[in-house]
Order: sequence, then structure tokens, then C-alpha cells
Amino acid sequence: MKAYRRQVDERHPLIPGYTGYIPLRFYRIGTSYGSDSVWCVNAFRDVTQKKSDQLNDLRCTAATAPRLPPICSNEEIINVLDDYNYNHHPNVVGPVESRRSLPEPPIPGWTGFVPRSKVTEFGHGVRYHVMAENCYQDFKDSLDRVKHDPDSKEPKKEVQLAKPKMTRPHQRFYRPEGMLPKYTGHIPHERSGIGKTFGNVCRSCSVCFHPDVSYGAYLAKKRKAEKMQELTQEEKKV
Repeated sequence: MKAYRRQVDERHPLIPGYTGYIPLRFYRIGTSYGSDSVWCVNAFRDVTQKKSDQLNDLRCTAATAPRLPPICSNEEIINVLDDYNYNHHPNVVGPVESRRSLPEPPIPGWTGFVPRSKVTEFGHGVRYHVMAENCYQDFKDSLDRVKHDPDSKEPKKEVQLAKPKMTRPHQRFYRPEGMLPKYTGHIPHERSGIGKTFGNVCRSCSVCFHPDVSYGAYLAKKRKAEKMQELTQEEKKV
């Protein structure tokens, strides 16, 4: 069954009460619905026919124009594309000479992850290039220590904390002398310090005033001492 198509013109305007889409209808003001519908449909038909004629002329010109002679054969093009795909594909590992070494800082503008940048003091008071170089060097040193450790494959009962080198600054982030001026990060127990300066609040918090390598080591010693004290009290009671 063929669909019935009605030609829209001055003699056959759209049916009154038609609420469908009419192209260019929103740009017509001050005329009747019948005149608007006839003008809009005719204008849309003329524009569509003009575009169709231009497309047909372009296709005819492209089909009748003489073809350009190829510069090289298809086999050479395929070989070049294969070489480019092999050298630049993300799943293919490049040559060793093109790899960047680990201590080498990233290119300017790189905003990715830098190890040890936010948990140590390497990210304070220096340029991004120097900070990245120091962080990557410290990360490489820690990897080398684990790699060359002969007892790394055996399970360890106690976790031994690596002592910081004398040539490098202290690894603690919360130091006994307090935080750097204008530091806007988190400081434990800061809200409980009322009427104190920024330096006094930093030096009096629990994570800064201890002399150990890290706050975890300090808590371990503190809990061990408390446990020993409880055992001695129980022995006295017995």
C-alpha cells in the first residue's frame, strides 16, 4: 500500500488544526496560518532542491574529472602505514633508547602522580622540576634497597624501619620544629589549640613532638610501654 502524499500549494494548504512540524514557521509573524504554511513549505522545498542540485553537480564533476596519476604504488603505502602503526601503536613497546629513565623529571606541564611528593618534604620550597627529580631519586633508592635485599623473599616477623640517610633531609612530614609558615594542610588537634600561635599549635600536636622516625613507630613504642606497664601492675596484684 502506497502512502498518500498531498502537494502543499496555494490551492491546497495544510489542513486546519494541524499541529505537526512546519519548517521556518517560527520566523513568520502577522499572517494567517494558511499563508504561513504554504510559504514555509515552498521555501523549504526550494532550498532542499537547490542543495540536491548542487550535490548532484559535485558528484558529476568528480565522476567526469580526469584521475590524477598515483605517486607510488599501493604496496608502498601499505608498508609505510604498517611501519607507522608498529612504531606508534600504544600496545607496542618502543625501543629501549626512547624510554625515559626513572630519575629523569617529567616534561613541563605534566600533572600526573609523582611518588613521595605529598608525604615527604621534597615538595616544599623548590621548583616543580627539582621536586620531581628529588622524589623520583628517593623512590628509585627505595626500590634499589628492596631489590638488593637478600632477605626480602623470606617472610619477616618484624617490620624494620629504614633509617634516613644523612645526605638527604629528614623524611618526616610533621617535624618537631613545626610546619612551614602559611601551610594550609591538615594539622591534627589544631581545633583544640585555642589562644596559641601557629608554631605552638604545630609543635604541641601529637604527631610533631615525638622524637621517633615516624608517628607509627612512636605509637608502637607507646603501646608496647603501656602493655608492659599493665603486665607489671597485674604481677603486683598477684
